[in-house]
Amino acid sequence: MSFKAALHAQRIVLDGALGTQLEETIPRENPLSVKGLPLWSAKVLIQEPSMITKIHQSYLEKGASVLITSLYQASLQTLQKHENMSLEQSRQVWKKSIDCVKDAVKLVNPTSKVFIVASIGPYGAFLANGAEYSGEYGDMSIDKLCEYHREMLEYFAASDDVDCIAFETIPKFEEVKAILKLADEVLSNCRKEFYITLSCKNSAMLADGTPLTDVFTYMLSEDFSKTVRDCFVATGCNCVPFEDVAEFISNANKTAVSLNVEPLTLIVYPNYGFENDMSDVSQYVFKKSSEKWAQAVEKWCLFTNVRGIGGCCSTGPEEVAQICKIVEQHNH
Repeated sequence: MSFKAALHAQRIVLDGALGTQLEETIPRENPLSVKGLPLWSAKVLIQEPSMITKIHQSYLEKGASVLITSLYQASLQTLQKHENMSLEQSRQVWKKSIDCVKDAVKLVNPTSKVFIVASIGPYGAFLANGAEYSGEYGDMSIDKLCEYHREMLEYFAASDDVDCIAFETIPKFEEVKAILKLADEVLSNCRKEFYITLSCKNSAMLADGTPLTDVFTYMLSEDFSKTVRDCFVATGCNCVPFEDVAEFISNANKTAVSLNVEPLTLIVYPNYGFENDMSDVSQYVFKKSSEKWAQAVEKWCLFTNVRGIGGCCSTGPEEVAQICKIVEQHNH
């Protein structure tokens, strides 16, 4: 079953955080500590991949059926800049991230269907200055953004192990347009599925200040090629406060109603109390509100077009277990 077919068949559960889970388990004085580093979880992927596998494993054991690779901050340009890697060396890192997921599946339940989703982070992750929360990209044009994402997209598009590609935490409208333009070029032959989740300033505005209604209208009404229509399986949000998600969903659905079209298929995996003030990346904190998490997930499940639910920063196996329990109740 394809990822798209699975989304339509029933609501599915994604994993939780990876980078912040590593931050919680690796002491700051440990050489493997990732907090505030440009490579973030990719540092551990390169040096100690078994730790990545262990986190994937923890989510599978709680019931997640979608695992996202540890490549949010591992673009070709990032690996070239911080690890002096060639294209071929970078591809080996990308392959290693897929292997970590496959290893976790073998350890937990080798006969179960687990969807492997390849993570492609925003250009802002390369800048490593919090730009994924502001969309402040300088003079990056749509064409330049296409070229930034091209190598990773081409690699994952050609991988038989990857079920879907996730463009995550996208803060800028031009980057959304660039991704859809690039997908039309790269995916015309292989038909690899992908989704785009947005980084938002609030429930009504993309991180760069663009009204979300403009973004949703573009996705719903632009005359995309058959390649994009077939392969672009969902949009949504991630790395946003979980309190903002219900209104985000509502705004997406109101846009569809105003255009008299079917609503967008949505995937949501927000933060759980993560304070993303990036003025000092070594000092950001988590303020969890555990009593509200389950209530929020229940609310998201009331929207029939929300087909994938998971967690982002500071969520862990217990939060994913809560999602699984609630989603299972709503799926029956």
